Amino acid sequence: MKDQPGPGYPAATGGTEPPERRPAERPQGMRVGNVHGVPIFVSPLAFVFAALITSLLVSAIGDRLRAATSTPVTDGHVLALALLVSAGFLLSLLAHEIGHALTAQYFGLRVRSVTLHGFAGFTEFEPEPATPAREFLIAFAGPAVNGVLAGVCYLGLLAVPEHGSVGTVLFYLGFTNLVLFVFNLAPGLPLDGGRLVVAAVWALGRDRLRGLRAGAYGGFVVAGGLVVWGSMPGSGGFGVLYTYVLAGFLAFGAYQSLRLAKVRERLPGLSAGRLARRTLPVEGAVPLGEALRRAQEVGATAVAVIDRGGVPVKIMNGLSVDAMPPHRRPWTTVDEVSRTISPGMTLQAELEGEDLLAAVQRVPAPEYLVVQRGRPVGVLAMVDLVARIDPAAAARMVSSR
Repeated sequence: MKDQPGPGYPAATGGTEPPERRPAERPQGMRVGNVHGVPIFVSPLAFVFAALITSLLVSAIGDRLRAATSTPVTDGHVLALALLVSAGFLLSLLAHEIGHALTAQYFGLRVRSVTLHGFAGFTEFEPEPATPAREFLIAFAGPAVNGVLAGVCYLGLLAVPEHGSVGTVLFYLGFTNLVLFVFNLAPGLPLDGGRLVVAAVWALGRDRLRGLRAGAYGGFVVAGGLVVWGSMPGSGGFGVLYTYVLAGFLAFGAYQSLRLAKVRERLPGLSAGRLARRTLPVEGAVPLGEALRRAQEVGATAVAVIDRGGVPVKIMNGLSVDAMPPHRRPWTTVDEVSRTISPGMTLQAELEGEDLLAAVQRVPAPEYLVVQRGRPVGVLAMVDLVARIDPAAAARMVSSR
């Protein structure tokens, strides 16, 4: 399953899914409770997937029961067992995620949430594990839970009739957890096995980014293997479609991981102070046209609205200015096209690298006030930061204005 860690990238880990980082806030679904202070959410897709699993199991469970007894087996009884197995599958995914969550908490990480999302689970935590060993243990905890559950189910089969109702439920739950255990240990991101690759390469080469790249390439290999498997003679029906969808999901996750590694290679040396634009302080009642003229005269590329005491209270929003027709700028005040500096929009000039990225992801904004020793030193425009770590994305931001 997915795990999502990292400064600015909440971590996630899961059972039948893959893991990797937080680009934007994911819709979490319905909150159903909490475990050890961690909120548990269930996406509507999880119920859709459970219904799909139920429909696929009805035929298999019916055939299994009817082959083992001459007693008539009702459709209602078969449906009830299929529903039990589907519910058990979702609970197995949840147990997998809780394994990640509790292990992350044990190492002092902040776990934001656990979410069941279709056939995948996500555990979001921050910051990233500080050592390869912790990375390994957090990633392995989820599959380990499924391995234990599979073992418990198969031990239970020793105590009950194998082809009875209870035995049938235990058989399918054991098989499901065994698949979750094996599949999630496949050595490629975004699967947990990919995080194990990250940890191993990190430990051997003392380079986390090299580990992240290795895990991403492993994800492409796993996705390719699924495509080959789905193309084998005899394959067909829903299973092939599911295999291809899963391969696409893994390939996309691997691509995102590789892209993340490239972004992080550019982070060292980037600081809020170095990226801050020269800023012109003006009062909010100054006309926009006049403020832009003054800024051009002094070579400033940002404008901050100050109060009577000279303290910045707002930052001129570049998008709002771009949208303002030139003929209206003399009649519009700077205050009208500026955004109030809310908590989180003030950055220390010394903030750099992963910490800087985490800060801007916690409070997304087009501009931030940069201060040093409590004094304003400039404005950091988000497009400037993006341009340094992902020039193509910055170009898209500019062209969309």
